[in-house]
Amino acid sequence: MIDNQNLLNDEQMRHFIVNGYVKVQTDLPTQLHKRIFDKTNAIFERCRSFERRYNPLNNILPMVHELQEVLDAPQVRGALSSILGDDYVLHPHRHCHPNFPQEPSESKTLTMPLHKDGHATGKRPRHHLPRWAILFYFPQECPIELGPTCLIPGNQYLKDISSGDLNTRDLVPDPQGNGTFLLPDTFTNRHLTTLEGELGDVWVMHFDIAHSVFQNYQDLARYGMKFVYMRTEEPKIPSWHNTENYWYPPKNNWVSNDYEIVWTYVWNWLSGKSDLFETKRKPTEESIHYWVSQLSADNRQKRLESIKELGFLRQSANIAITDLISQLQDDYEPIRLNATYALAAIGESAVEPLIEQLRYSKDDYHEEPILHMSDAAHSLAAIGEPAVPALKRSLCEPEEHIQSQVAYALGEMSWRSTNATPDLLNLLSNSNSPVNQHIISALGIIKTPISKVVPVLVSILGDSEDMSLSLFAAQALVRIGQSAESAIPALSKALKSSSPYIRAFSAEALSRIGTQEALQPLVAELRTSRWFNYQGTKVKVLDIPIQSRNFDLNNTEMVQSLIISEFESKYKHKLSEIVHTSIEDYDCIRFLMADGNEGFVERKNDDLHYYYLRRVVEGAY
Repeated sequence: MIDNQNLLNDEQMRHFIVNGYVKVQTDLPTQLHKRIFDKTNAIFERCRSFERRYNPLNNILPMVHELQEVLDAPQVRGALSSILGDDYVLHPHRHCHPNFPQEPSESKTLTMPLHKDGHATGKRPRHHLPRWAILFYFPQECPIELGPTCLIPGNQYLKDISSGDLNTRDLVPDPQGNGTFLLPDTFTNRHLTTLEGELGDVWVMHFDIAHSVFQNYQDLARYGMKFVYMRTEEPKIPSWHNTENYWYPPKNNWVSNDYEIVWTYVWNWLSGKSDLFETKRKPTEESIHYWVSQLSADNRQKRLESIKELGFLRQSANIAITDLISQLQDDYEPIRLNATYALAAIGESAVEPLIEQLRYSKDDYHEEPILHMSDAAHSLAAIGEPAVPALKRSLCEPEEHIQSQVAYALGEMSWRSTNATPDLLNLLSNSNSPVNQHIISALGIIKTPISKVVPVLVSILGDSEDMSLSLFAAQALVRIGQSAESAIPALSKALKSSSPYIRAFSAEALSRIGTQEALQPLVAELRTSRWFNYQGTKVKVLDIPIQSRNFDLNNTEMVQSLIISEFESKYKHKLSEIVHTSIEDYDCIRFLMADGNEGFVERKNDDLHYYYLRRVVEGAY
């Protein structure tokens, strides 16, 4: 049991809900941080011995086991429990992000484009609710000159990052200070916060927040340890040191717009309340017509305020539903975000208009069918039980984009949509992969009835033809936990999967089941695990493994031939040209895709490693 002293307080939780991150200070000994830094630095020095700076660490814990002491620190456990609940799970993606020294430049500030992560968990849905979190730890003091990670506060609720250049160079220090910079006017939220800190600082972030990294202008390498965590249970009571019942904004708010109605919803959900829009506000119904009239104002801030005020009027604002629905078509996303949750606060009378809106999001769906759901789907999810009957009917719609969004909305409701489980299971056998992924994710959150859900997840886990679905099934079984006993044989078999993520989540599921039968295959797997690796002849170029003893790293033609064959076989892209300055220093890879369009991957941080190749080539950017 974590004592209240190590749990986040109300102010820290409010800061997390609004800004999307919180900093906690550990009291771990200085020597521990030094050992972690020295071990990590030695690993990367060995990489340089191959005259390449690649990153070999996708699971850094076995190589730098002292990191477990950081993750187990009471302050860290307290922060994670406060945000994700006590029963959170560590994702197998446990990565070290190096930032090597660079020549100072007046024009270039960020070393990579501002982005939202997606690689660690596959293309799973983004959630406004904190179902996933990222933990960042630096085993050294990290001033701005050392190139810390940076993020856009409050961006976790928005799909878009900017209408301009995401790899912006035009940053200026915020006159207000506090480690923030101002982004160009093309950014909805202009504040850019740097994760500067002292030795022992740990940062917990909403998984879907936009972030990047500053250039390192010092002579010392900077290492950032990144861990991903997953929530497994719905909140029933506040999981932090809670003393205040109602929402009010934090003292430090770096968000440009007022999303009070969104923040109220997240606060109440985390508090385990049945009324997700409960507030201490007293409605003033006589103001309805005034706020409706302001929805057509030219001033965006006035419209944002009007939408928020109508939402807090709840059912009394029924007459504004049509006007609020029209706001979902606005080209300014903060307007759409506020309208989304204003409609949810009005409740049941907004259900049918929102269902109709699902049909108008086809284009957005086909652009990113897994990552992003429509505003209508988020709104219906927040309405909860009153929306379930209409959503169940919509599962019968033939369009996959409607089915996916309905499945997502039902999943976000968790136990509130239990009676929709048979409908989701019936659709599962007839739908394509994107729809299936949403259904499986939803089943893992809803969980019940166990007797029907677990057998279906077991059958999917054993389907080696679609690894993404098997991964989603393994994650769902982790969420179900002890009640998934019947899945033990399938999970045991999945320990031999070719996917390390499936193996890891299967092991986690068995551990959470916790019976003697479940633990036996884990012990057997531990006994037969590989305890060391041969590294003599296996080196990497651009993170492509080389097995041949006759391979010459200094042979330009041999290196280029390897890269071409790897890309063409693995990514089905025909490479037109490789541009380089030397074998050890590739500037970019230029390739010609099947549709005839040309693309390229730039070198980052003196390293063109696998992470960047996948993000660009597979379309994550």
